[in-house]
Amino acid sequence: MFKKFMLMAVAAIALCSCSGKSANEESAATTAVAVDSILANPDAYVGQQVTIEGVVSHLCKHGGRKAFILGSDENTMIRCDATEEMGSRFPQETIHKPLRVTGTVMESRIDEAAVREMEAARAGQVERVAQQEGARQAADFENTLAGCDTERKAAGQGDLTTFTAQMADYRARIAARAKAEGKPYLSSYYIVATAYEILPE
Repeated sequence: MFKKFMLMAVAAIALCSCSGKSANEESAATTAVAVDSILANPDAYVGQQVTIEGVVSHLCKHGGRKAFILGSDENTMIRCDATEEMGSRFPQETIHKPLRVTGTVMESRIDEAAVREMEAARAGQVERVAQQEGARQAADFENTLAGCDTERKAAGQGDLTTFTAQMADYRARIAARAKAEGKPYLSSYYIVATAYEILPE
């Protein structure tokens, strides 16, 4: 009788432990979402934890805090921001390597106020350059593009050549979206990374 009771108890415990997560939930937790899928319907992923896989096309120069992961082609990519949880940076050896990254999809918005802030910041920088290096250097700096080549490419501004053109592009696209969707801002999407793994090539 005691043996029969123990067998039933063990079976009950096993049943309870198996019911904690379904096979589909376990699979969803480890299955990578395509970068293209996130970028094609980003609002469906904002605030959600995802795992992506792709080749690192670029690391930012400031300590590897940002990694750009490619999708199906070199023009499709998403930025991943490092966190303390994953070591605060992506090591240099991850460049051009296939990576698996887990993190939360976030949205960043640029509206008219943000454009004005960028212009004011640039004006302050130009003034400092003029004071420290002279008017000619300040004039050269004034229209230097903002951001690195990869960031501009990810933002759809890879073919622009001046800071003024960047700001004009933002304003034109903000106006177009406001007219088409009633949203007076541009959205860009990125991942706040909590873990990464270099995959075999």
